[in-house]
Amino acid sequence: MRTEQAVQVARSNGWLSQFDRRTQDLVLAPMRLVNLPRSRKLFEIEDSASDIYCMVSGSAVITIAHPVQGVLNAHVILPGCWFGEPAALGRRPRIMSIVARQNCELLTLSRQGVTELLASEPSLNWVFFNLMAYNVEQYLHHAVDLLISDPRLRFCSRLLTFAGRLINYLPPSPVTIPMTQEELAVASNMSRSTVHQLLADLVAQGICDVGYREIVIRDVERLSAIVNDAV
Repeated sequence: MRTEQAVQVARSNGWLSQFDRRTQDLVLAPMRLVNLPRSRKLFEIEDSASDIYCMVSGSAVITIAHPVQGVLNAHVILPGCWFGEPAALGRRPRIMSIVARQNCELLTLSRQGVTELLASEPSLNWVFFNLMAYNVEQYLHHAVDLLISDPRLRFCSRLLTFAGRLINYLPPSPVTIPMTQEELAVASNMSRSTVHQLLADLVAQGICDVGYREIVIRDVERLSAIVNDAV
């Protein structure tokens, strides 16, 4: 992928797509394109942080170390997702790891680059605060999902959250979630047999497909309707 193509992906998907062209140009101008091979880690828990990232191709998972459950898959990184900003801008060590599930390409922006941007364009301060708020909303969905008592509704909501839905946003279909059924079961606080049964029902309805180490949501709107109709 050329840098121009990567920039277009960042403009058209996810957080940055909600801003005007000038703001997009300012944020993207100092970014550089990097590769992350499949199964490699971009960074580890406790690593020092100096960059924020935007995924432009491939997919990865965020893993965290839970004091009781051990290492868990906490979120999925798909094209258009930005991440890494709290540690990089807050000068804190990383609290998560990023593991590539496919060969990935990412745009990266250094903390020094952000500092220079804000010095020349102070109005961009709120843009980076907006990024943190955007990601907090995504992460909160994971916590709220696990409060749903009905297994079917909880599982459908987990799929939507991993796909990147927000309160007022549904990602376009199809969405590929690079996780196994066993990983989804752990992330949903369910048994593998329950997840297998629920997923088989969604496959029979044409809403999802099961691939090798991945789940494909064929119809995000129908999946969302299952959750919304129960409210």
